[in-house]
Amino acid sequence: MPQSPGEPDPTEARVEPTDSEEFDQANSRHVLQEAKTASEESSTVAEGAAESEDWWTTPEPGATDWAKPGSSASAAQIDPPKESDTADVYFCGQTSFFPLNRALQAIAKEKLTGTLRSFWDKEPIDLLAGNGEIIFVTTRDSDLYCPETPAVLANVDAEIVAKARSQQRETGTSFFLTLARQESIARQPAMELMQHYGQRLFSQLWTAPRVWIMFEKNADLLSDAADVSREPNVDDWTLETLRFVQNLHEHVNFDPTSIPAYTKDGFERVQKLKLTSDEAQFASQFNGVRSVQQIAKNLRLDLKSAHLTLFRFLALEIVECWPASTAIKPERKSVLQRFRRSR
Repeated sequence: MPQSPGEPDPTEARVEPTDSEEFDQANSRHVLQEAKTASEESSTVAEGAAESEDWWTTPEPGATDWAKPGSSASAAQIDPPKESDTADVYFCGQTSFFPLNRALQAIAKEKLTGTLRSFWDKEPIDLLAGNGEIIFVTTRDSDLYCPETPAVLANVDAEIVAKARSQQRETGTSFFLTLARQESIARQPAMELMQHYGQRLFSQLWTAPRVWIMFEKNADLLSDAADVSREPNVDDWTLETLRFVQNLHEHVNFDPTSIPAYTKDGFERVQKLKLTSDEAQFASQFNGVRSVQQIAKNLRLDLKSAHLTLFRFLALEIVECWPASTAIKPERKSVLQRFRRSR
Protein backbone atom coordinates (compact mmCIF):
# COMPACT_ATOMS: atom_id res chain seq x y z
CA MET A 1 0.00 0.00 0.00
CA PRO A 2 1.37 3.50 -0.76
CA GLN A 3 2.86 5.04 2.33
CA SER A 4 1.79 8.47 3.54
CA PRO A 5 4.46 11.19 3.11
CA GLY A 6 7.24 11.03 5.65
CA GLU A 7 6.02 7.83 7.28
CA PRO A 8 8.62 5.17 8.10
CA ASP A 9 7.78 1.57 7.25
CA PRO A 10 5.82 -0.26 9.96
CA THR A 11 7.57 -2.98 11.93
CA GLU A 12 6.13 -5.85 13.94
CA ALA A 13 8.83 -5.64 16.60
CA ARG A 14 7.75 -5.42 20.21
CA VAL A 15 7.80 -1.97 21.77
CA GLU A 16 11.36 -1.23 22.88
CA PRO A 17 12.84 1.82 24.67
CA THR A 18 15.80 3.80 23.34
CA ASP A 19 19.25 3.52 24.96
CA SER A 20 19.95 6.70 26.90
CA GLU A 21 21.56 7.74 30.17
CA GLU A 22 18.59 9.99 30.80
CA PHE A 23 16.34 7.11 31.79
CA ASP A 24 17.08 3.71 33.23
CA GLN A 25 15.59 0.98 31.02
CA ALA A 26 17.06 -2.49 31.12
CA ASN A 27 14.90 -3.85 28.28
CA SER A 28 11.53 -3.21 26.66
CA ARG A 29 9.61 -5.89 28.53
CA HIS A 30 10.85 -4.67 31.90
CA VAL A 31 9.99 -1.04 31.12
CA LEU A 32 6.59 -1.81 29.66
CA GLN A 33 5.72 -4.08 32.58
CA GLU A 34 6.65 -1.25 34.93
CA ALA A 35 4.55 1.10 32.80
CA LYS A 36 1.61 -1.27 33.02
CA THR A 37 1.86 -1.51 36.82
CA ALA A 38 2.13 2.25 37.23
CA SER A 39 -0.72 2.86 34.84
CA GLU A 40 -2.96 0.41 36.67
CA GLU A 41 -2.28 2.22 39.94
CA SER A 42 -2.94 5.65 38.45
CA SER A 43 -6.08 4.51 36.63
CA THR A 44 -7.82 3.83 39.96
CA VAL A 45 -8.35 7.59 40.18
CA ALA A 46 -11.12 7.31 37.60
CA GLU A 47 -12.45 3.83 38.32
CA GLY A 48 -15.85 5.19 39.17
CA ALA A 49 -16.10 6.85 35.77
CA ALA A 50 -15.28 3.77 33.72
CA GLU A 51 -17.56 3.21 30.75
CA SER A 52 -19.52 0.05 30.12
CA GLU A 53 -18.17 -2.26 27.40
CA ASP A 54 -21.74 -2.83 26.22
CA TRP A 55 -22.31 0.75 25.00
CA TRP A 56 -23.04 -0.53 21.49
CA THR A 57 -25.90 -2.88 22.47
CA THR A 58 -28.66 -3.06 19.89
CA PRO A 59 -31.25 -0.31 20.54
CA GLU A 60 -34.65 -1.38 21.81
CA PRO A 61 -37.44 -1.60 19.20
CA GLY A 62 -39.00 1.81 18.59
CA ALA A 63 -36.07 3.58 20.27
CA THR A 64 -33.80 4.16 17.29
CA ASP A 65 -33.56 7.89 18.12
CA TRP A 66 -31.83 7.34 21.47
CA ALA A 67 -28.47 8.67 20.37
CA LYS A 68 -29.42 11.32 17.81
CA PRO A 69 -27.92 14.80 18.22
CA GLY A 70 -29.71 17.19 20.50
CA SER A 71 -31.29 20.44 19.43
CA SER A 72 -28.23 22.56 20.25
CA ALA A 73 -26.85 24.76 17.47
CA SER A 74 -23.52 22.92 17.52
CA ALA A 75 -25.08 19.60 16.48
CA ALA A 76 -28.33 20.49 14.74
CA GLN A 77 -26.87 20.27 11.24
CA ILE A 78 -25.52 16.72 11.55
CA ASP A 79 -28.41 14.29 11.15
CA PRO A 80 -28.80 10.92 9.40
CA PRO A 81 -31.24 10.65 6.49
CA LYS A 82 -34.88 9.91 7.31
CA GLU A 83 -34.73 6.52 5.58
CA SER A 84 -32.36 5.33 8.33
CA ASP A 85 -35.40 4.95 10.61
CA THR A 86 -36.36 1.84 8.64
CA ALA A 87 -32.84 0.41 8.39
CA ASP A 88 -31.55 -2.42 10.57
CA VAL A 89 -29.52 -0.16 12.86
CA TYR A 90 -27.24 -2.03 15.27
CA PHE A 91 -25.80 1.02 17.03
CA CYS A 92 -25.67 4.77 16.50
CA GLY A 93 -24.54 7.96 18.20
CA GLN A 94 -22.27 10.99 18.10
CA THR A 95 -18.51 10.50 18.26
CA SER A 96 -18.37 12.94 21.17
CA PHE A 97 -20.10 10.18 23.17
CA PHE A 98 -19.15 7.05 21.22
CA PRO A 99 -15.63 7.38 19.77
CA LEU A 100 -14.86 6.01 16.31
CA ASN A 101 -12.48 3.47 17.80
CA ARG A 102 -15.26 2.08 20.00
CA ALA A 103 -17.44 1.59 16.91
CA LEU A 104 -14.65 -0.19 15.04
CA GLN A 105 -13.95 -2.42 18.03
CA ALA A 106 -17.64 -3.36 18.22
CA ILE A 107 -17.64 -4.32 14.53
CA ALA A 108 -14.65 -6.60 15.08
CA LYS A 109 -15.83 -8.07 18.39
CA GLU A 110 -19.35 -8.85 17.18
CA LYS A 111 -18.18 -9.91 13.68
CA LEU A 112 -20.70 -7.57 12.12
CA THR A 113 -21.55 -7.37 8.43
CA GLY A 114 -22.88 -4.10 7.10
CA THR A 115 -22.01 -0.43 6.74
CA LEU A 116 -20.71 2.06 9.28
CA ARG A 117 -22.10 5.36 8.01
CA SER A 118 -20.50 8.63 9.16
CA PHE A 119 -22.44 11.88 8.74
CA TRP A 120 -20.54 15.16 8.96
CA ASP A 121 -20.38 18.53 7.17
CA LYS A 122 -19.43 16.83 3.89
CA GLU A 123 -20.76 13.86 1.92
CA PRO A 124 -21.31 10.86 4.25
CA ILE A 125 -18.49 8.33 4.48
CA ASP A 126 -19.29 4.62 4.37
CA LEU A 127 -17.11 1.87 5.82
CA LEU A 128 -18.07 -1.60 4.59
CA ALA A 129 -17.41 -4.54 6.92
CA GLY A 130 -17.90 -8.27 6.52
CA ASN A 131 -17.86 -10.70 9.47
CA GLY A 132 -15.98 -8.14 11.55
CA GLU A 133 -13.33 -7.40 8.90
CA ILE A 134 -12.82 -4.09 7.07
CA ILE A 135 -13.61 -4.35 3.35
CA PHE A 136 -13.18 -0.76 2.17
CA VAL A 137 -14.19 2.87 2.77
CA THR A 138 -16.00 4.95 0.18
CA THR A 139 -18.23 7.98 -0.42
CA ARG A 140 -20.44 9.18 -3.26
CA ASP A 141 -18.27 12.29 -3.66
CA SER A 142 -15.49 10.94 -5.89
CA ASP A 143 -13.52 14.20 -5.65
CA LEU A 144 -13.53 14.03 -1.85
CA TYR A 145 -12.52 10.38 -2.17
CA CYS A 146 -9.68 10.95 -4.67
CA PRO A 147 -9.14 14.55 -5.84
CA GLU A 148 -6.06 13.76 -7.97
CA THR A 149 -5.37 11.38 -10.85
CA PRO A 150 -3.12 8.49 -9.72
CA ALA A 151 -0.31 7.44 -12.06
CA VAL A 152 -1.93 4.05 -12.66
CA LEU A 153 -4.71 5.84 -14.58
CA ALA A 154 -2.33 7.64 -16.95
CA ASN A 155 -2.97 5.19 -19.80
CA VAL A 156 -6.71 4.78 -19.19
CA ASP A 157 -9.10 6.65 -21.46
CA ALA A 158 -10.32 9.79 -19.67
CA GLU A 159 -13.92 9.07 -20.66
CA ILE A 160 -13.78 5.61 -19.05
CA VAL A 161 -12.46 7.12 -15.83
CA ALA A 162 -15.13 9.81 -15.91
CA LYS A 163 -17.87 7.19 -16.27
CA ALA A 164 -16.44 5.20 -13.36
CA ARG A 165 -16.39 8.34 -11.21
CA SER A 166 -19.96 9.08 -12.25
CA GLN A 167 -20.99 5.59 -11.19
CA GLN A 168 -19.40 6.19 -7.78
CA ARG A 169 -21.56 9.29 -7.39
CA GLU A 170 -24.63 7.18 -8.10
CA THR A 171 -23.89 3.98 -6.16
CA GLY A 172 -20.96 4.76 -3.86
CA THR A 173 -18.83 1.98 -5.42
CA SER A 174 -15.18 3.01 -5.57
CA PHE A 175 -14.29 3.96 -9.13
CA PHE A 176 -11.04 1.98 -8.72
CA LEU A 177 -13.11 -1.15 -8.14
CA THR A 178 -15.27 -0.37 -11.15
CA LEU A 179 -12.21 0.07 -13.38
CA ALA A 180 -10.70 -3.18 -12.06
CA ARG A 181 -13.91 -5.10 -12.74
CA GLN A 182 -13.91 -3.68 -16.26
CA GLU A 183 -10.24 -4.73 -16.57
CA SER A 184 -9.29 -1.14 -17.36
CA ILE A 185 -6.58 -1.35 -14.68
CA ALA A 186 -4.84 -4.29 -13.01
CA ARG A 187 -6.57 -5.73 -9.96
CA GLN A 188 -3.70 -5.52 -7.45
CA PRO A 189 -2.99 -1.79 -7.94
CA ALA A 190 -6.74 -1.15 -7.76
CA MET A 191 -7.00 -2.91 -4.39
CA GLU A 192 -4.00 -0.97 -3.05
CA LEU A 193 -5.44 2.34 -4.23
CA MET A 194 -8.82 1.51 -2.68
CA GLN A 195 -7.17 0.87 0.66
CA HIS A 196 -4.95 3.94 0.47
CA TYR A 197 -7.66 6.43 -0.50
CA GLY A 198 -10.22 4.78 1.73
CA GLN A 199 -7.98 5.10 4.79
CA ARG A 200 -7.04 8.66 3.87
CA LEU A 201 -10.74 9.52 3.53
CA PHE A 202 -11.63 7.92 6.87
CA SER A 203 -8.74 9.73 8.58
CA GLN A 204 -10.58 13.05 8.16
CA LEU A 205 -13.21 11.87 10.63
CA TRP A 206 -10.70 11.71 13.52
CA THR A 207 -10.47 15.50 13.74
CA ALA A 208 -13.94 16.43 12.46
CA PRO A 209 -15.70 18.41 15.23
CA ARG A 210 -19.11 16.73 14.86
CA VAL A 211 -19.70 13.27 13.42
CA TRP A 212 -22.86 11.18 13.75
CA ILE A 213 -22.24 7.45 13.17
CA MET A 214 -24.64 4.60 12.52
CA PHE A 215 -24.04 0.93 11.75
CA GLU A 216 -26.57 -0.68 9.41
CA LYS A 217 -26.55 -4.47 9.28
CA ASN A 218 -26.70 -5.89 5.76
CA ALA A 219 -26.10 -9.59 5.15
CA ASP A 220 -26.29 -9.11 1.36
CA LEU A 221 -23.19 -6.95 1.43
CA LEU A 222 -20.85 -9.94 1.24
CA SER A 223 -22.12 -10.99 -2.17
CA ASP A 224 -21.68 -7.45 -3.51
CA ALA A 225 -18.06 -7.29 -2.33
CA ALA A 226 -17.04 -10.93 -2.69
CA ASP A 227 -14.12 -10.03 -4.96
CA VAL A 228 -12.57 -7.51 -2.55
CA SER A 229 -9.80 -8.44 -0.10
CA ARG A 230 -10.33 -7.56 3.57
CA GLU A 231 -8.36 -6.33 6.53
CA PRO A 232 -8.88 -8.68 9.52
CA ASN A 233 -6.86 -6.64 12.03
CA VAL A 234 -8.98 -3.63 12.91
CA ASP A 235 -6.39 -2.06 15.27
CA ASP A 236 -3.67 -2.03 12.60
CA TRP A 237 -6.11 -0.70 9.99
CA THR A 238 -7.19 2.05 12.39
CA LEU A 239 -3.60 3.01 13.18
CA GLU A 240 -2.91 3.34 9.44
CA THR A 241 -5.76 5.86 9.14
CA LEU A 242 -4.41 7.84 12.10
CA ARG A 243 -1.01 8.17 10.43
CA PHE A 244 -2.66 10.26 7.72
CA VAL A 245 -3.56 12.89 10.34
CA GLN A 246 -0.77 15.45 10.15
CA ASN A 247 -2.47 18.58 11.46
CA LEU A 248 -4.56 18.67 14.60
CA HIS A 249 -7.29 21.28 14.79
CA GLU A 250 -7.49 23.76 17.63
CA HIS A 251 -10.39 21.89 19.21
CA VAL A 252 -8.12 18.89 19.88
CA ASN A 253 -6.99 19.65 23.43
CA PHE A 254 -3.34 19.21 24.33
CA ASP A 255 -1.65 19.78 27.68
CA PRO A 256 2.12 19.07 27.58
CA THR A 257 2.13 18.55 31.35
CA SER A 258 -0.50 15.78 31.23
CA ILE A 259 0.56 12.22 32.01
CA PRO A 260 -0.23 9.34 29.61
CA ALA A 261 -1.08 6.01 31.22
CA TYR A 262 -2.17 2.72 29.68
CA THR A 263 -5.87 1.90 29.77
CA LYS A 264 -7.12 -1.41 31.20
CA ASP A 265 -6.34 -3.39 28.04
CA GLY A 266 -4.05 -0.87 26.37
CA PHE A 267 -0.81 -2.56 27.38
CA GLU A 268 -1.85 -5.87 25.82
CA ARG A 269 -3.18 -4.22 22.65
CA VAL A 270 -0.07 -2.13 22.00
CA GLN A 271 2.03 -5.31 22.03
CA LYS A 272 0.08 -6.63 19.04
CA LEU A 273 0.22 -3.48 16.91
CA LYS A 274 2.54 -3.04 13.92
CA LEU A 275 4.26 0.06 15.26
CA THR A 276 6.91 2.13 13.55
CA SER A 277 10.17 2.45 15.47
CA ASP A 278 9.25 6.02 16.51
CA GLU A 279 5.85 4.90 17.78
CA ALA A 280 7.42 2.00 19.66
CA GLN A 281 9.91 4.29 21.40
CA PHE A 282 7.11 6.70 22.32
CA ALA A 283 4.94 3.90 23.70
CA SER A 284 7.81 2.60 25.84
CA GLN A 285 7.72 5.86 27.80
CA PHE A 286 4.18 5.46 29.18
CA ASN A 287 4.51 4.65 32.87
CA GLY A 288 1.83 6.74 34.56
CA VAL A 289 4.47 9.20 35.84
CA ARG A 290 6.17 10.89 32.89
CA SER A 291 4.44 13.86 31.32
CA VAL A 292 4.16 14.32 27.56
CA GLN A 293 6.67 17.13 27.87
CA GLN A 294 9.18 14.85 29.60
CA ILE A 295 8.65 12.11 27.03
CA ALA A 296 9.29 14.58 24.21
CA LYS A 297 12.48 15.70 25.97
CA ASN A 298 13.68 12.13 26.52
CA LEU A 299 13.16 11.26 22.85
CA ARG A 300 14.34 14.66 21.55
CA LEU A 301 11.00 15.40 19.88
CA ASP A 302 9.33 18.74 19.30
CA LEU A 303 5.94 19.07 20.98
CA LYS A 304 4.03 19.00 17.67
CA SER A 305 5.48 15.59 16.78
CA ALA A 306 4.83 14.34 20.32
CA HIS A 307 1.23 15.59 20.12
CA LEU A 308 0.60 13.79 16.81
CA THR A 309 2.01 10.50 18.10
CA LEU A 310 0.13 10.77 21.39
CA PHE A 311 -3.08 11.52 19.45
CA ARG A 312 -2.84 8.12 17.72
CA PHE A 313 -2.64 6.23 21.01
CA LEU A 314 -5.44 8.31 22.53
CA ALA A 315 -7.71 7.75 19.52
CA LEU A 316 -7.04 4.00 19.75
CA GLU A 317 -7.92 4.24 23.48
CA ILE A 318 -4.66 2.53 24.35
CA VAL A 319 -3.74 5.34 26.73
CA GLU A 320 -5.56 8.09 28.56
CA CYS A 321 -4.08 11.32 29.91
CA TRP A 322 -4.30 12.52 33.50
CA PRO A 323 -3.51 15.96 34.94
CA ALA A 324 -0.01 16.32 36.37
CA SER A 325 -1.48 16.43 39.89
CA THR A 326 -2.49 12.74 39.62
CA ALA A 327 1.10 11.46 39.45
CA ILE A 328 1.37 8.71 42.05
CA LYS A 329 5.07 8.96 42.72
CA PRO A 330 8.15 10.85 41.51
CA GLU A 331 9.88 9.41 38.48
CA ARG A 332 12.64 7.01 39.46
CA LYS A 333 16.13 8.32 38.85
CA SER A 334 18.53 6.33 36.74
CA VAL A 335 21.43 4.45 38.31
CA LEU A 336 23.85 7.07 36.96
CA GLN A 337 21.84 9.95 38.45
CA ARG A 338 21.66 8.24 41.87
CA PHE A 339 25.39 7.57 41.76
CA ARG A 340 26.17 11.20 41.01
CA ARG A 341 23.89 12.39 43.86
CA SER A 342 25.63 10.13 46.38
CA ARG A 343 29.10 11.54 45.60
